[in-house]
Amino acid sequence: MVLPGIPSMDSLINRAANVVLKPPIKNDDFVDRLHYFVTVAILTCFVVGTGLQEYVGSPINCWPPKDYHYDSYHDHINSYCWTHSLRYPKYETETAVNQTRGDGFLDLTQPQPILGFGTTFYRWVTLVFIVQACLFKIPQFIWTNLSGSSSADIKKIRDLVLQSQNATTPADRKLKLDETVAYFEDWITGHKSYRFRLIGKHTSKVLTVLFCLGKKSGSYLSSLYLCYKIMNIVNVFGNIFLLTVFLDLNYWKYGLVVLNSVINSGDWQDPFNFPRVLLCDFVVEGSSESASGSPVVFQIQCSMTLNQLLVKVFVLEWFWLVFLLFITVVNLVLWSVKIKPPCSTIFFIKSYIKTVDSYPMLDIGIATMIAGTKTQFAQKNLQRDFIEKYLRSDGVFILRFLELNSDRALVADIVRTLWNRYHVMQKSAVSSNMTLNTEVTKYGSSVELDITKTNATDDDVTDGSNEEITKDVEDKNVEL
Repeated sequence: MVLPGIPSMDSLINRAANVVLKPPIKNDDFVDRLHYFVTVAILTCFVVGTGLQEYVGSPINCWPPKDYHYDSYHDHINSYCWTHSLRYPKYETETAVNQTRGDGFLDLTQPQPILGFGTTFYRWVTLVFIVQACLFKIPQFIWTNLSGSSSADIKKIRDLVLQSQNATTPADRKLKLDETVAYFEDWITGHKSYRFRLIGKHTSKVLTVLFCLGKKSGSYLSSLYLCYKIMNIVNVFGNIFLLTVFLDLNYWKYGLVVLNSVINSGDWQDPFNFPRVLLCDFVVEGSSESASGSPVVFQIQCSMTLNQLLVKVFVLEWFWLVFLLFITVVNLVLWSVKIKPPCSTIFFIKSYIKTVDSYPMLDIGIATMIAGTKTQFAQKNLQRDFIEKYLRSDGVFILRFLELNSDRALVADIVRTLWNRYHVMQKSAVSSNMTLNTEVTKYGSSVELDITKTNATDDDVTDGSNEEITKDVEDKNVEL
């Protein structure tokens, strides 16, 4: 028994299944989520791993002098050496060859001494990963806020499409589909009327700028989304530059150095940028071992346990950033082709218009529009105008997103309905123009005949030909 007002268990299960199986439509694609979600998740794992190693575990483990063998001494020495500068052992500085600090990008074997290298960056690694995670969220934050302030309510379009998808009956689905198309068309025609209102108030150069950047230009969302892609690319370059400065090495080629070492020697170790053993100068003030009471310096050997993790983390991050850069550049090119004319016209026609154009009612309407003759040239012009002047870049952009996040058949229905409405508008416009031209032609012919009649009467009254001219005029009027 189900109490009134309380949903049954079956309805709750169905709602939960719809949430899981039909995720909400997003205003970005998979590559964008690689930046602000997957990359942030990876960096968060780095933060947790290095943070636990640094604040919970032992990032450094030093070998205390023989007189300082108690645990309290050991902990103090570890803390002291972790917060002070460390240096490389002498045997490594004399024989070392560092391959990661060469100036040439493709020079993978250029030696450089490691004397004077700083090793104080280790305790800032966790903070740097947090900064990187924030940097990868900034482009998505900008895109979400600027797209939300546009004239198009993307969220409402997504909700209407989801309601159409979840409709249980064909009648409900058609009702929601018509509502979606009506809102979509109001948004498109708003762009068009806004453009016509601007004509005459600005120069063509100013109009061009406004149409690219204005929220009602018809190109605002698509241009903003491409800028979002570019921001992601710039962000990847910025992160590589940040690590280059932070680690004090040529991080641009770091992964190439690793590959070169693995191919040539079958192993990879970086004892120079991420050394496993360093020396710490531990100073004891007024030691009893000194007769004069002057400070005593102990050279303590320390094992950098954190670096065993960092060397793998930064190699993994390099390959991930390079992969992210490559796939984002390709994705930017593909989106530019799909939503910006003239390429968007070609691909959109191949995707939808040819399927929609196969309906007989459309063929009849188009034939009427072009005065009974349907030519391939006129058909292509109509298709191009539908995409470039009616939908415009923003309309194609929204439809492409619906295609990514929802059923393709539903998007085809939306395009078909929009095409029908556009066809009706064009047919009405052509019919009105034909009627107006007919009236103007008829009115002009009558005036011309009246003038001819008057002139003939004045010129030919003396020779008795007035009746013949009047007869000719009456015959012409009958023919008209």
